[in-house]
Amino acid sequence: MAESAWLNFHCGTDKQTRLATFHHNGTEWLLAEVSAEPLPEGGAMPGRIAMTGQFGLAPGYTGCPGCAAVNFVRCGSCAELGCWVGASVDFTCGNCGIQGPVVGTIESLDAMDVA
Repeated sequence: MAESAWLNFHCGTDKQTRLATFHHNGTEWLLAEVSAEPLPEGGAMPGRIAMTGQFGLAPGYTGCPGCAAVNFVRCGSCAELGCWVGASVDFTCGNCGIQGPVVGTIESLDAMDVA
C-alpha cells in the first residue's frame, strides 16, 4: 500500500488552494501538512487514485496556513477538502462556496498522486 498521498486543500478564509500531504500509518490516513504556498493556477497534479479507510490528523499537524484551523472536512457538493474550525457546526467550502452543516465521516478520498 502507498505511504503518502497528495490532495488539493482549500482554505475557507483566504480562498487559496494548497497541497495537503497525507501519510498512511497502517490503519489510517493522517493529514500531516498543508503547504504554506498556494498552488499556481492549473497546478493540480495529474492522476486520481482512491484512498479508503479512516482519516485523521498526524501528530504535529499545525493547521491550515491560511487560517490556522486544525480540522478538515470534505465538501458534500464538490468533494474537495477544506479547513474547518471544529467548534463551528457549519462549513463554508473554499472551493465552491457552498455552506452547510458538518455531518458524518470521511471514508474515501481521491488522491492526485500516491508514492
